[in-house]
Amino acid sequence: MPKVVDEQMREATRRHIIRQAASEFARLGFDQANINMIAEQAGIGKGTIYLYFENKRELFLSMLRYIAQDHLVAIRAALATDGSIQQRLERLFCAFVQLAQEERDSFNVHMSALYGVNRAFQAEATKLMRDYLATIAFMLEQSHARGEIRCANIESTSLMILSLMESFVLSANVLGQSEQVILQQANKVAEMVLHGIAST
Repeated sequence: MPKVVDEQMREATRRHIIRQAASEFARLGFDQANINMIAEQAGIGKGTIYLYFENKRELFLSMLRYIAQDHLVAIRAALATDGSIQQRLERLFCAFVQLAQEERDSFNVHMSALYGVNRAFQAEATKLMRDYLATIAFMLEQSHARGEIRCANIESTSLMILSLMESFVLSANVLGQSEQVILQQANKVAEMVLHGIAST
């Protein structure tokens, strides 16, 4: 088998394991999750998982990085340079809604690592969060340079935007709002964010 194909298959298996792990970690948390159960759900032998990950901790860290990469792709696409800041903020909100719906387990595990449920991984999750903030800050700097907004503290404003949108989406999900209902609020959330920027 050609080496490239072999590497592609290995990476596909690795990603498959990570997706199954997200489901298990979301359901049981890090301490209670069982690596043998993850292997079984992934349809591989119990020993095979150790060919990809040394232990449960390494699997969890790899999963966090994988999730963060996917989220960053979504965030960067939402904040691409086309459109007004209002439109870009609406797209960012919609990206969070879609991540929370389509990748529910991954989204929830990542949030729990960030906000203290899985404290052992908070440092790693915080490092990844800084990448999100840098992406939002770059968009704000562009909008400031274009004269769309006046923003005295880019770093604090980036944190406000990220926190507001993530917590809004999480809370709406907890309240049982459908994806469609949450998405309909994108315009209003973006307006509130812009109002908050204008008053700082």
